[in-house]
Amino acid sequence: MIDIITILYSGRYQRTDDASLIGAPTRDKMLLGSVDDLRQPDAVIIDRAGYHFLFPGQPLELGRTLELNEHLVRIVGVAEASAPFATFPVMFSRYSQAIKFVGRERNQLSFVLVKPQPGIAVHALCARIEEHTGLRAVSGVDFAWQTVRYYIKNTGIPVNFGITIGIALIVGAVVAGQTFYIFTIENLKQFGALKAIGVTNTRIVGMILLQALTVVTIGYAMGSGIAGVFFTITLRNDPTRGLVLLWQNMTGVAVTILLVVFLASLLSIRRVLVLEPAVVFRG
Repeated sequence: MIDIITILYSGRYQRTDDASLIGAPTRDKMLLGSVDDLRQPDAVIIDRAGYHFLFPGQPLELGRTLELNEHLVRIVGVAEASAPFATFPVMFSRYSQAIKFVGRERNQLSFVLVKPQPGIAVHALCARIEEHTGLRAVSGVDFAWQTVRYYIKNTGIPVNFGITIGIALIVGAVVAGQTFYIFTIENLKQFGALKAIGVTNTRIVGMILLQALTVVTIGYAMGSGIAGVFFTITLRNDPTRGLVLLWQNMTGVAVTILLVVFLASLLSIRRVLVLEPAVVFRG
């Protein structure tokens, strides 16, 4: 049984070179079918999440037919592709076929993917391409960073995330500061007694910071565990595939939490430093 779905396609195409099929999924990413099947007429390879998006609840199967902008295409393969920024299906096809599927536009090509021959440095190849064509050529890493900088500079994503993170830091600092301050106020007599028997301010400050470090360690461990479970669960879902918890994020969060708790502890530390030991003897 062959299903036919009509789509005014607005997803993402990976157009591969007709001769070499550069840009197609690697063989280890193929779940069904073969990359060589793209040489067949009107053939496409679709990513797993896109397949589930178009055929919800149905098992992976080859031979299904889609109508893309009044062109019939046949699914000859299912691959595991990296998650796009928008949750659209990702399809792979030969360039000569893709220009028929996406419609007649003046500029149909976003970029050309090339691979250097053995012994040729990537940056040297990029320089040669720019010299001969006058077009911009960058390595894969540079292209990724250009994409990141584009979203940071030209979209509202950094502002939205920045506001959210900023509010979280402010609330966290206020809650932590209030907690330490209340602890200090409730134990002023005990701190006064310690100072009266000769405990130095340095030792008392160390006690407060040790308490803060203990709270940070427990809270960070619990939060990291919950975040790890969350990312483990969402990693199996198609819309959130590719979301991983990087060690750089964990390190940044740890440093930020330490800074917030340290600043929040300054208020209670100041109250202890100006405390007179005689307060413990007052009624």
